[in-house]
Amino acid sequence: MNLVRRAKRIFPGWSLGLLVMSLVLNWPWPSWAHNVFRTQEADIYYVDPADLQVLENCLRFSQVDNFYQRYVYTPDPAQAVFSAGLAVKVDGLLTKVRLILNIWPKNQERLRICLLKNGSEVQQRFLVFRPDANRPLFGYGDLEGFYEPCTRTIFLSLDHLRAGILGHEMTHFILCESFPVPPPESIQEEWARYVETQLN
Repeated sequence: MNLVRRAKRIFPGWSLGLLVMSLVLNWPWPSWAHNVFRTQEADIYYVDPADLQVLENCLRFSQVDNFYQRYVYTPDPAQAVFSAGLAVKVDGLLTKVRLILNIWPKNQERLRICLLKNGSEVQQRFLVFRPDANRPLFGYGDLEGFYEPCTRTIFLSLDHLRAGILGHEMTHFILCESFPVPPPESIQEEWARYVETQLN
């Protein structure tokens, strides 16, 4: 009997979800609680400051970003010195995704983005959240990223990072935040793939 089934007997219903979320958010990277880069709309969790530079280099600075920076975004001076432009690029990408989808959620919660070293680490987090997911014959291999709706968290592999992947996962976030009952995963995936093609 696996750990999840055993936990279901001990922790019925919603309490199992809270237990799993607590484990994932606090293990195995408690040091991330001290490494958070905040934008106006997102909290980015990282291990090494160089990870933020990798993310910034993957995001293009477009006219939308320039507009966002000039008329909307008020930079935090301390963060601007640490990683100039990253906050604007992340928030600007979220705005781009909303423009592509033409969906503007009301009372949207903050997005969390967790930067992980590689696809193997992303896969480990995925299996914690979805232990009963149907696995391919030879496993998932490396995962570029995934969105976890209960915690509003995107897990990203730095090895595979590109703007399209982050935009793909942001699409899931926006769709889940926009409707009382989010669209089925298959429909979300179609929209997310479309957004990814517009950003790559």
